[in-house]
Amino acid sequence: MTMLPVDIDFSRLKEVLTYDPQAPMIFSSGIFLWLFTAFMIVYVLLQRKNTARILFVTLFSYYFYYKSSGTYFFLLAIVTVCDFLLAQWMDHTVGRWKRKGLVTLSLSINLGLLVYFKYTNFLGGVIASLMGGEFTALDIFLPVGISFFTFQSLSYTIDVYRREIKPLTNLLDYAFYVSFFPQLVAGPIVRARDFIPQIRKPLFVSQEMFGRGIFLIASGLFKKQ
Repeated sequence: MTMLPVDIDFSRLKEVLTYDPQAPMIFSSGIFLWLFTAFMIVYVLLQRKNTARILFVTLFSYYFYYKSSGTYFFLLAIVTVCDFLLAQWMDHTVGRWKRKGLVTLSLSINLGLLVYFKYTNFLGGVIASLMGGEFTALDIFLPVGISFFTFQSLSYTIDVYRREIKPLTNLLDYAFYVSFFPQLVAGPIVRARDFIPQIRKPLFVSQEMFGRGIFLIASGLFKKQ
């Protein structure tokens, strides 16, 4: 039996697997459209296997974020783990002031990251101007979607603090919620109490829903041109 030769373009494979700061992945890029097609095929095949489907989408979301922002994807992981643990701690805390302290810590972590990466130079310029001095802008990389995933995670800890939802006991489910790639970069921010109950619901896609989805994707790509 003759085996057909397999010609692997390793340079192309490297392009798919590594982050290129000169060409970060965006929804309208050609590589994303090919990858999204493969993603949908696997997603449909896993429709009856909830945990495997959730894990697959979460890994793809982290991959997408890595291709968009490089190693700064670790910020997404830090926010996810911190708020997951804080929510657990908050749920087991009875004292009002202790609960306030925990939600304040969540606010500090998320808003601290947001202010540093997005507003340090702006605030530095304002302060320097008020004091009559000069400010040299710092070379701070702005991670893609940091506004969305910090506020997304904050909505969860705030909902837990208000006892509007029970905290998740599965870190994978929470990682899925925070990193969900279709809204990670451009939003919208979805409240935890609206999103989380849908995570483990059986997947159902009607022909009408599928057709509308294709239409919206095509419309979005057309508007990007």
